[in-house]
Amino acid sequence: MLRLMTNKLTAGLTAGLRSVVGLAGRRLLAAALCLVVVGCSGGTSASTAPSQATLTRAPTPAQATDTQGRYQLVFELPKTDWHTSDSITGQATLSLVGSGSVDFGSSGSGPIGYGFHDVGSSRQMGPAWTWDCRSDRLESGQPKTSQITKSGGFNGEDPNVDFYRSFFADPLVHLPAGDWTITAVASFVEGSGCSGASYTLKAAVLVHVTA
Repeated sequence: MLRLMTNKLTAGLTAGLRSVVGLAGRRLLAAALCLVVVGCSGGTSASTAPSQATLTRAPTPAQATDTQGRYQLVFELPKTDWHTSDSITGQATLSLVGSGSVDFGSSGSGPIGYGFHDVGSSRQMGPAWTWDCRSDRLESGQPKTSQITKSGGFNGEDPNVDFYRSFFADPLVHLPAGDWTITAVASFVEGSGCSGASYTLKAAVLVHVTA
């Protein structure tokens, strides 16, 4: 069973974050919640919405960047116009600006997660992280990369529950027709032992999906 973190990683991962239905910061009850965390082995999770990220709608390919202090997150998609039959792909890269190296801590599921928001709708998925802590090191010229993945939770009584179940059951990323914000989020704490200053970087791209 994944242990609850009692150090500053908790604050780092939860600062400014919320779940699809605003349930972050407390245990997700199995009777009321269906939780999906791709690439992790369950456990309590925190999640965030892309509402504060900087939107980028650009000619294909598209790139969005967020820089805080010595850290930079770059999110790249091969195109912004997709079809519902397409498997949407993209990659986020977390790098250290300048020279040197730094120790950092993040969720055991990794520092980078992805959120999907249906513009003009309440449909919103992820990202989410498990509460366990993993120590890592970021070195100049050796960034951390992550392909688009799914993670998140939903309430079993949500009116969009059938959509959420279908979305998370699909091993690939398919989105319905419309405009969607896809946000790469890097959440971690600076320092060894998962203690130190917390950082949350967000880079969002607006995509258009047609049937």
